Amino acid sequence: MKIRWILIVYSVISMLGLMMLLSRENVYVVIALVLGFLLLGHREFWSLVRYRRLPVIDERVRNNLTSAMRLTGGFFLIASIVLILLLRFNVFRDTPKELIISGQLVIIGIVYLVGYHYYDRVRPNLGERATRWIKIYLITAGLSLSTIALAIVLHNLVSACFGFEDAFFFILGLLVAPVVLVVSLLGSLAIFIKGLWASFTGVEQA
Repeated sequence: MKIRWILIVYSVISMLGLMMLLSRENVYVVIALVLGFLLLGHREFWSLVRYRRLPVIDERVRNNLTSAMRLTGGFFLIASIVLILLLRFNVFRDTPKELIISGQLVIIGIVYLVGYHYYDRVRPNLGERATRWIKIYLITAGLSLSTIALAIVLHNLVSACFGFEDAFFFILGLLVAPVVLVVSLLGSLAIFIKGLWASFTGVEQA
């Protein structure tokens, strides 16, 4: 009974908050919040729609949820730092800040969704070598993303302090680091798809 009332109060407050955002014409933020909420609660919503009951949360599911939230929190921290640096130096220029923040919220929801399925279905079907490589790819992608933001900041600082157009950080931030980021993400995606496919076929990966 207490949980039901808590959910009712939470729903009312959420609706009031969304109506306030809509009244201020922050449509992008509203869409991002709703979509992010659906992505974060995908298990619960899918179970309610298909089975008309909430899913069972056993120890395995609890561990998967904890690991996925830890991964999402780390991504949120790195992405927020990068976003603050890019906004500070006006990299997005005429792009509305509401649209930028909304994109980050949706991406965070997608990261959680992918992270949960990785711990739930993919990792149990990956061998030690594949698990090690996907960690390397993800760490490299995070470092590349940080390098892009840092290189842009250093490029602007060097150009402003010394009065000439810096070429090193420009090439590093706009050419080298993005290529490394794309390659790392594609490598991670390939291993993820192999592990996900193995979860349906029952074939363990090496």
